[in-house]
Amino acid sequence: MLGDRVSPAALRGLALGGALATAGAIAGMALVAWSFGKSERVFLSALVAGMLGRLFVYGAVLVYVALRTALDPIATATGLLGIYLLLLVLEVRFAVRGLKGRGTQGRGTEGRGTPA
Repeated sequence: MLGDRVSPAALRGLALGGALATAGAIAGMALVAWSFGKSERVFLSALVAGMLGRLFVYGAVLVYVALRTALDPIATATGLLGIYLLLLVLEVRFAVRGLKGRGTQGRGTEGRGTPA
């Protein structure tokens, strides 16, 4: 059905983009989960490192797909973006729930004159 309207290269690109977004979301959530018991500085560093790492990997893969493979780069980017946006909602909810569970412990604000 879908294969009649979409080329095999586009289907493989969609699958690659979706798989890449899924792997990135899992890695990002694992990094954030690791940082929950740590200080606020470590948590934010892990969050930013996860974002920048995914940005670099996603960009590198899209450039590679566009220049070196027979996959459809537009389909790859579409699969990546579509799945990434869906998983981003879950990732934000995961981080917010994890932060709520932390309370005020481990935020690195002790001794700085900030209220607990």
